[in-house]
Amino acid sequence: MKKCILSIFALALCIFSCTQTEKEEVRQMEWRGLMIDVSRHFYPMDVLKRQIDLMGNYGLNTLHLHLTDAAGWRLEIKKYPRLTDLGAWRTHRTWKEWWALRPRATDETKGNEWFAPAFSDAQNGFGGFYTQDEMRQLVAYAQERGITIVPEIEFPAHSEEVVAAYPWIGYNHAEMDMTKDSTYMFMADVLAEVAEIFPAPYIHVGGDESATQKGLQPEAMRRIQKIVEGLGRRMIVWDEGLTDNPADSAQIIMVWRNPDTAAEAIRLGHDVIMCPSNWCYLDSYQDRPMDQPEAMGGYRPLSHIYEMPLDSAICAESTSTGRLLGIQACIFTEYVPTPEILEYQIWPRALAIAERGLGRTRSYEEFHQWAVGVADSMRQAGINAFDLANEYGQRTESLQPVEHLACGAKVTYNNPYNAFYKAGGDTTLTDGVCGTWNNNDQRWQGFIRDIDLVVDLGQEREVSYVELSFLQILGPEIYLPADVEMTVIDGENKNLYDVHCLLPSEMYDAPFVVQPYRLNTTPGTKCRFLHIKAKRTERRGWLFLDEVVVK
Repeated sequence: MKKCILSIFALALCIFSCTQTEKEEVRQMEWRGLMIDVSRHFYPMDVLKRQIDLMGNYGLNTLHLHLTDAAGWRLEIKKYPRLTDLGAWRTHRTWKEWWALRPRATDETKGNEWFAPAFSDAQNGFGGFYTQDEMRQLVAYAQERGITIVPEIEFPAHSEEVVAAYPWIGYNHAEMDMTKDSTYMFMADVLAEVAEIFPAPYIHVGGDESATQKGLQPEAMRRIQKIVEGLGRRMIVWDEGLTDNPADSAQIIMVWRNPDTAAEAIRLGHDVIMCPSNWCYLDSYQDRPMDQPEAMGGYRPLSHIYEMPLDSAICAESTSTGRLLGIQACIFTEYVPTPEILEYQIWPRALAIAERGLGRTRSYEEFHQWAVGVADSMRQAGINAFDLANEYGQRTESLQPVEHLACGAKVTYNNPYNAFYKAGGDTTLTDGVCGTWNNNDQRWQGFIRDIDLVVDLGQEREVSYVELSFLQILGPEIYLPADVEMTVIDGENKNLYDVHCLLPSEMYDAPFVVQPYRLNTTPGTKCRFLHIKAKRTERRGWLFLDEVVVK
């Protein structure tokens, strides 16, 4: 019955889409993708088929499968059976448990301490993998619905599971050794089997976040590229693979960090796929975070994704040999342990990627009205889509400027903020603007150390209270402070009030918190300076501070 309802709705949508195409001159992108990470959490075939059905219904045409990563190898490779005998099974059911409890070890050859991932076997572990026959069936299923499946096999980093299964490949616990010919023989064998399963013209080989062999990576990727081209495929890499060598332009660059990288890649002759994380990563909160399943971090509602900037890449395309191949949503699954949460995080936000990729020109208001209906119909058909009709929206405090006594006040930082999360710099904490649900919104200010600062009101002011807020998002290791100390000082440098606010125990493991801290004074208290300190917990990590409100 559910399948019947979904099919009827898909037919109606198809008629609507055809009408839109006839009415508008649209520029459709060749690649309209969705990436699903099956390494961090393994999903059964029927779950992937259901996503393929939805992709085909709504204009997405490429399923990028992130098949390998530290948390699990998910594809049968017959020449290297330990990749799945060992690498597909781990000691804890969820990625979060496994990552937190992995044992500490020492890399004797490199002299550095690291956390060793703990793998298991099928009888005692958690996970799974797809046989080659199962994956061929999925490829055929997708082809029937106009979907191309593109495999990703990570090289050289994100390879803990590979090194656990075949230690002779490893440079350290997490990376394959780029100096050994045997490493490339291994990759050639693996990719040959991959190419036999996936007829797509592309193979993605990762190439991101190599921490210890960066100087070797460009040449290593060229060696892998020869292997991929020898199989009659084009190679895709994440944007760490971009070099200033035009000879590397055969590599397709998947832009996930700074979207401006796309223009540079196109100028150098690369084809580009846009999936900048600030807009396209769905491992993020799509509504009021305290009401949502735990996510990696960030706040990316449907409206934000719909408004992703593409102008720089499109402009560069018209004047260079490279081109904008397409656009893609990505769902990395560290915090997506079930199929239900997977669908909740993807739909309806992936509709915005399809809309942009199809080149439609509807206003967001028109698109939103349509998407509400789609999400409702999905839920009626058994898809666990987010209830867009009842969206809470942005943090209320961030919607309007707040007027208070410290607006424009000078802030002296005894411990500096981090340059990457400086927001508006020295004026951030007294600019009258509060932060959103998103820590990188250029409103929250980030510190990778204890906070120690002084706010100078310029003259003595009568003050009734001081309030400031800290942010906690466990995914990116942003934590509430262990202790916040606020001191009210008069014009003669006398301490009038000194308040310590300790971390509430119930908030210690809360996935997402905006926690206010307040100092109340007695009527008539006059203040010139505020001395604010915040100490990190034993977890260290980041502190993110909002506006210092004085009234």
